[in-house]
Amino acid sequence: MTLADVCNIQSGYTARTSLIKDEALGVPAIQLRDLRDNEVSLESVEKYRLEGKLDRYAVRPGDILFRSRGEKNTASIAVGEPQEMVVALLPVMVIRPKSDAVLPEYIAWSINQPEAQRHLDSRARGTKLRMIPRGGLEKVPVNIPPLNIQRMVVEVDRLSAREERLLRELADKKREFTKCALLRQVQDAQLHGNEAGHKVAR
Repeated sequence: MTLADVCNIQSGYTARTSLIKDEALGVPAIQLRDLRDNEVSLESVEKYRLEGKLDRYAVRPGDILFRSRGEKNTASIAVGEPQEMVVALLPVMVIRPKSDAVLPEYIAWSINQPEAQRHLDSRARGTKLRMIPRGGLEKVPVNIPPLNIQRMVVEVDRLSAREERLLRELADKKREFTKCALLRQVQDAQLHGNEAGHKVAR
């Protein structure tokens, strides 16, 4: 089946003019630059002046946010409990499962897998500014196993990502420790050399 078979897909709000920040009266809005990680917090989004009816562009916790423009066309999950409505701005697309039989986290994981990414590559348009049209996203092939399998896939992927992050942090700490140890060796050698020099001078 395809992504459109199991999910509703909504393009983000199209701003008619340049975005103007307005923390007092503006509307929290998610831009492409906000989608840097696997999760996007709805509680720390900047506000902008937006006009017109915005309900159809609203983002709920658990929605899947897709990067339809740029070299990286992957998906993130919206998290948090915002105090007011948050909307998505093009080129962000909002993906929402049609039933509880499909986990949003599993769909995001599926979109980020090589098979789906190859499909998106084949549907991409533009040379200087790569873009995935909505029709191309809708046709992404997905396999929907039972919920228990979806949960297992999501959890194992989460643990794998955490392990990778911890290993990276450990490697950074080891590298920093090695640098400090080598610097101490150089300083000790210099200190001993100076002491030996003083003894010779005497």
